Amino acid sequence: MLKHHRTWVAGLAVAFGLACAAEGYGQTAAAAPQAAPAAGAPARTAKAPAAKQAGLNLTDAQRDEIRALRDGQRGDQRALRERMRTAREQLRQAMRADAPDEAAVRAAAGAVAAVQADQAVHRARSRAQFMSVLTPDQQARMKQARARLEQRARRAQRDRMLRHWRW
Repeated sequence: MLKHHRTWVAGLAVAFGLACAAEGYGQTAAAAPQAAPAAGAPARTAKAPAAKQAGLNLTDAQRDEIRALRDGQRGDQRALRERMRTAREQLRQAMRADAPDEAAVRAAAGAVAAVQADQAVHRARSRAQFMSVLTPDQQARMKQARARLEQRARRAQRDRMLRHWRW
């Protein structure tokens, strides 16, 4: 009985090691550098912009307007990221104090939450501005593409959880 148990445990360990090695190999293969594009050929990116993936067929005027919107929002995004960096650092310091002050930790956590709320509002405003540039048909296609991406993300997260808990 003991020999059978040891064999089973050894087999399980080998299977687990092979699974980890296969997953690690998949990650390194995905992270391998891409071959350089031929001279004169356009460089390819890992992900195309959402508008292109959705097949929106934007007009030149729409592209220019969207580019102007993004350029205008870039400064706000940087400022929000810097505020978040500062708020998180203050929270870390409050939590790591030798004698943590509960009020200070709560205040720092509240500051982080406030910046997160500001970031969410900024994203929602940016999305609304982007969508206002699109025609109703383009808006519908963009919503469908986002729904597909959300579904794919949920499926991938579920698959990761299942792989994690399977032996």
